[in-house]
Amino acid sequence: MFTIGICDDRPLCRHLLEAFIHLYEEEKGVLFDIYQFGSGEELLEELDKQDMIFDLLFLDNCMKKLTGLETAKQLRQSDSMSTCSIVFVTSADDHKQFIQVQPLQIVCKPGTQERIDAILDKVLTKKAYS
Repeated sequence: MFTIGICDDRPLCRHLLEAFIHLYEEEKGVLFDIYQFGSGEELLEELDKQDMIFDLLFLDNCMKKLTGLETAKQLRQSDSMSTCSIVFVTSADDHKQFIQVQPLQIVCKPGTQERIDAILDKVLTKKAYS
């Protein structure tokens, strides 16, 4: 099963991304395991507790305590999550700051169905060849 995480402190943003993913599932006839997190801390705690591995992670950068970038840095240090595809979904203009954690892509909020579809196509193709 392909596992996707969505981490954003705004529930509406998480639900919108999940809606895009569900439309993709219906269109392509695939199913994903989708998990939502309201903060970087919550995501990291769950990863420790559940021993979860994500194939794809959508990360907001501007969250209350731990930013998406700080969360991504910690994830990249973890053996199990070092190869996870990370997509930043952000309203930040400075995209250069994200390069250090090798994101798959950076999407300007709120994102579009077309952008999310293209990302999902890319990661599914990558997974099929790995």
